[in-house]
This record gives sequence, C-alpha cells and structure tokens, in this order.
Amino acid sequence: MLSRIDPKSQDFITEDLDFSILPATQCGIINSRYTYIPLKNQLSENGPWELNLTNNSRSYLNPKKTYIVFTFQITDKDGNHVQMEPLTSGIQNPLLYGPINNIAHSIIQNYALHINGQMIFHNSTNYAYQAYMESVLMYGEEIKNSTLTAAGFYHDPKIGQADSPGFLKRCDTVFNNGTVQVACNISIDLMKQSKVLMNGCNVKLILYPNKSEFLIEGYNLGAHELKFKVVDVHAIVNEFDLAEGLSNEMEASLLEHKMIQYPLISGQVRSFYIEANRMDAPANTVFTSKLPRRIFVGLVSAESYNGSYNTSPFDFKHFDLSDIHIDFCGQSVPARPFNLDFENGKFIEPYIQLQESLGHARTNFTSNSISTDMFRNHGYTIFGFELSPIAQDHNLFELVQQTNVAVRLKFSKKTPEGGLYAIIYGEFDNVMNMSWDRQVTIPTVI
Repeated sequence: MLSRIDPKSQDFITEDLDFSILPATQCGIINSRYTYIPLKNQLSENGPWELNLTNNSRSYLNPKKTYIVFTFQITDKDGNHVQMEPLTSGIQNPLLYGPINNIAHSIIQNYALHINGQMIFHNSTNYAYQAYMESVLMYGEEIKNSTLTAAGFYHDPKIGQADSPGFLKRCDTVFNNGTVQVACNISIDLMKQSKVLMNGCNVKLILYPNKSEFLIEGYNLGAHELKFKVVDVHAIVNEFDLAEGLSNEMEASLLEHKMIQYPLISGQVRSFYIEANRMDAPANTVFTSKLPRRIFVGLVSAESYNGSYNTSPFDFKHFDLSDIHIDFCGQSVPARPFNLDFENGKFIEPYIQLQESLGHARTNFTSNSISTDMFRNHGYTIFGFELSPIAQDHNLFELVQQTNVAVRLKFSKKTPEGGLYAIIYGEFDNVMNMSWDRQVTIPTVI
C-alpha cells in the first residue's frame, strides 16, 4: 500500500514527465564581448600602473569577468637569465628559483579603484595575503592545479621546501630563458559580485607592485641576486550592450528611485608585528568599525613578510602557539582555551573550526585539500573563526554590531629571532550605492 509520509507533503511530478514548460528566452543583452585595455601610463619598475577599465562608455561593465594580465621574467640584476640545473640531473642542492605562489595576485602590493574621479576601493599593503587566503582556503587541489594555474597558483603540499611539487612546477615556468604570462580577476569587492556596473562611468584602476625579494622564492642561490621584472600589463574587460528599450527603462527607473545598490562581501586584511623572545601578544585591535562575519589568522616570520629570496611569504607555521582568542563585544572566541601543543599532536580543534568556518566539513562537494598533517607541519596553520551564524551564506546580511575586534596570542616557547607577523583576514557585509548621476558612496568604512 502506498501513502504519503505526512499529509502536508504536496503532489509533485518529475521534470521528465513535464512537457508544458520550455526554457525562458534572454532578450535584454544584444552583444557581449571582451575588450583589450592597454596600460594608460608608462610601464615603470616600481609602478604605479594605471588602467582605464571603462571611459564613459554606453556599454555595461561586467566586473566579475575583468582580468589583469601580467607578463614577467626573472633575471639577475643585469637582466641576464640565470640557468637552473635540470631537475633530473641528480645534483645535490641544485640552484632553484621561481615565482611565489599565486603570482598574478602576489605581484600586486595594493590597489586603488576610482569611479568617476572618486576613490571607492583601496586596501592595505597586504593584498597578496588577501588573494592567497581566498584561493588556498576556498578551493581544492583539482581547481588549484587546473583553473588557478592561470594565476600561477600550484597546490603545494609542503610550503617553504625545495622539493615541494608546487614549488618545482613554478620553477619549471621560468626554467627556459623567456617570459611568463599570468592573469587574475583582482579581489576587489565590486569584482566579486555578479551585477554589472552601470554605463556612463569612468573606472580607473591603479596598481602598486611588490618588490623582487617578496616575489621570488629560491634555494642555493649563492651570489646570484635575482630580479622580478614585469614587462607588460594590460586588462581584458567583459562588456554588455543592452537592447535600447531595456537600457532606457533602466535609466528611467534609476531616475525614479534615485539610487541603485550593490550588495558586497568585503575582504579586509590587517597585520601586526610580534617582537622576538615574547611568550604572548596581548590584545591587538585589528578592526574598529563593526563585527566581521568570520576571521582567519595566520603567523609568518618577519623575514618572510618583509621579503626574502630563500623563504615563502605564505609559510604559515604554528611557532609553538598555545592559545589564540578573538575578543569582541565583551566575548571571546573560542569560549574556552584551546591549550594547543602542536609538537605532541594537540591541534585538532582549530583544524576542525577552520574547515567548519569554510563550509568544507561534512560535505562531499567542497574541499581545500588541506590535511591535518599540512595544517600542523607544512605551512598551513591558519585559524578560522565564525563570528556570525550566517557567515557562509552570502545571500543574507548580518545585523550590524559596532565593536572593536582584537586578537590575543599565547606561546609555549619564546617567539623566534627577528619576530613574527600576524596576518588577519576579515569578511564584512557592505553596500555600494550609485545615484542617477553616477556618484558612488559606501556608507560603512571598514
């Protein structure tokens, strides 16, 4: 006998048996194309580099499909190619060098995006860390070693080691005397959402590059002084042309309602220095406007952070950390101390919290391919904290809580010579407003 599991369960017929519905027809966009945008100013070694992404065009810019393309080479200080030994040569301690991971993003130290002469988006000098955390934490090995290789990202099971497969692949890209081309969609708030930018806007992007010592990772370099040289920068932008009637209706609606809005998820990076020979880092306030949705914290050596040929800036180690707390609104997360002991294998709680905060736990659909061993020993010691019950749901805004957010750290051993830097990535809700005359405002400054 067949029956419903519950009387409230409604009738349903599978789509395979429904012959009454056809797909809808797209009739608003009459043309979509990619446009080449050259550098506006002269290409100089230390920047800045300026790109006019749109120039009061009648077309609509699709920010999510805007790419910056870099062509670079690594040479000695005189511009000559430094030959590496083939990896199959069997030579002990061979000379090896290559670009750091995620190089298309890592080239950029910071940026400024202007709309109609007004600076709307900018960041600190830690853009490379922002882009790296977004890539390394959100995507699995399959994506990292396929789609993300366009940006020069290769999955690295062991960061900061000369025999790591990811590092060797990056070495291979510059093995021959020639140039390398990479591309990325810059992680600007506007470019991470899917709504098009209204026409009639002048959009200028200014990029400031990192220095060679930060961008090159090498081993057994001897007396060689390497130089990272960018030889070309341009952009590829995706633009729409709309049907005349639709474009006029959108303009009339904008005049009527006075404003259109773009909901944003804003990623912000802060850092602070921890002196050598310290057993703790008392509360360091990192955000002062409102509570972020979630926070990620990692530690790197000061040498790596400031740029060094023989280290990776993305080598996040535990440095014998015994406890970490996020303080906000009179609360602390976690509610009780972790009491970590990485050397003796006590670290599983922060690993689980990291994967939970990313939505990778208990699912067959997403992964970042970071194992517990990689988290403990191989440069992936990044702590994740959900501060909002909807931290992973980007379709909802959270209630605004005005508060200071601070990070407290304790160590079981003294911090190493040279000191450390704490890198903090926070994710916030935000809104960009555009008026009928194309004036842009963002009400919340983070």
